Amino acid sequence: MNNNSSYGGLHVEARILVEEHQTPLLCFYLDKESNEMKLIADSESQRKVKESEQFEKLEFMLKCTLNEKKKLTFYDDCTLDQCNQQDPILLPLVCYDRLPTEILKAVFEFLGPEDLKTLLLVSKTWKSVADNPLLWTGFGLPRKCRNSKELFQEFFEGSLSLKLQYLELGQFDFKFDDHYFERFMALSLSCIKITTDIDLSNVSNELLATLVNNCKVCSISDAFLVPKKFGALLKVLFKKMCMGTKIKSLKLEQTELTSIPPDVLSEACKNLTSISFDYVEISSDQIKAIFKSLKMDANVLIKIDESDGINTFDIERLDSIFDRLTGFSFYGEPLDGQLRRWMDILDNSCKLKNLELLEVDVRQIPPQLLARVMTKVERLNLSFSEGASPQQLKEVFKRIVKSDSKVKHIELDSMNLRLISPELFAEAVNKLESFYYGSCKVSESQVLEMFRIMSLGTNLKNLGFCNPDLANSLDRMEYIELVDPETLAKAVNNMESLHLDLGAFTDYGPPSLTLAQLVAIMKQLNSKTSLKKIWRWSSSNYRWPYSEDYEIVYI
Repeated sequence: MNNNSSYGGLHVEARILVEEHQTPLLCFYLDKESNEMKLIADSESQRKVKESEQFEKLEFMLKCTLNEKKKLTFYDDCTLDQCNQQDPILLPLVCYDRLPTEILKAVFEFLGPEDLKTLLLVSKTWKSVADNPLLWTGFGLPRKCRNSKELFQEFFEGSLSLKLQYLELGQFDFKFDDHYFERFMALSLSCIKITTDIDLSNVSNELLATLVNNCKVCSISDAFLVPKKFGALLKVLFKKMCMGTKIKSLKLEQTELTSIPPDVLSEACKNLTSISFDYVEISSDQIKAIFKSLKMDANVLIKIDESDGINTFDIERLDSIFDRLTGFSFYGEPLDGQLRRWMDILDNSCKLKNLELLEVDVRQIPPQLLARVMTKVERLNLSFSEGASPQQLKEVFKRIVKSDSKVKHIELDSMNLRLISPELFAEAVNKLESFYYGSCKVSESQVLEMFRIMSLGTNLKNLGFCNPDLANSLDRMEYIELVDPETLAKAVNNMESLHLDLGAFTDYGPPSLTLAQLVAIMKQLNSKTSLKKIWRWSSSNYRWPYSEDYEIVYI
């Protein structure tokens, strides 16, 4: 139905039916053969329309608009076949229940849990498709159930609770006991996360460990805060893993493991396909035991924080396992000569996909060696690294533009990038998929050349954004106001994601983007664009680094 001046009132009344009377399966169309406006509706929507006062208004508008006497025709599931047999040209077979289930499933895959809940009520056919567990991946406990015992119990009395696949045990406003956990035991969870934001003192470790072992993905974090409870839980958990487990991916964050016998850890971890130690306190013998039994192709991520002088991880043991890591993050200062040894190991054999060196002095590493290693990983973070030399940075950027470079995402902070030529800087950045340069020093000519190249074509999917916690808004980038509006518009519309605060004043001050630039971006957005998302920090609550404070403004 065209929303022009002739049908403006019709559009308003139809919108009332859809939004206020909840008739989502309502469709108007103008038949070219008969020049009649037709209405297609399922049986439930048909009933609602007939009972609504908007029905008479719609009918009157149609009769006033069209020339024929008969202006309004209803079709429902019972009459579709008959109509098609009488005149297949007038009304093609469009019964939604007759669509192949493969097509319905392909469409439903684009929907989230909230929409899927509605689809369950449409028809038996749609319910049979929407019931597929694969469509409910990531479906977690609604927020309201965390605030009230009554709402929690009410949710689990319904059939929708059986579709839960993700459970985060944290930030509940009431105390748990074994009775509540019996509810969880009936679920087919795929992922569970446990934090110390929840009081589990009245829950038996046996029951909790059983629940965890029935999940494929498990994450336990912040256990340092309540070592007594979590220490006992970990002992029971690893013992049960030895007897058989569904866990394939295990992530431990800020957790103490020294009380677990090495042989227990070895047996428990032998079938894992992914394991992550984020600032975990663990002994050399335990590391050796785990890697002795761990599958050679397992994904292994280790994060170490030595910045406070407290050794929680035997970093000397890293030399023997470094070539097996798929992710490594180090915060602090390695032992003498250790960083060079790590670079040599990675230069010869590198499985790493993610490398983070935070507040690490890399000046001791030869520029070409550093560049070779840095471009063997997919994601690189050198934020706050101390004093990378101009020659080292030049070599890294030179390697990026070569065809054998694997790096796709780079995060840099507090570095002087001005000594890199504008041409090399711009070409390297546009070879990446994401580039964050935080508080790095850049020149005007580098910024202008970067956007010029970007306007002609780029691999960049986003600029100044690697995750919601680290993001530079386009309208606050240095020298951004000097970029030609048309060039800037073409450049940003060649990306997929754009952080644009749209003039909001924040802790970082007023935006630098000009009105002419903003208008050009929006015009380009309406003609030719690759953008899929524009987002901004919430102006009502602009804080860093809380990722929930951003909002999507365009999809």
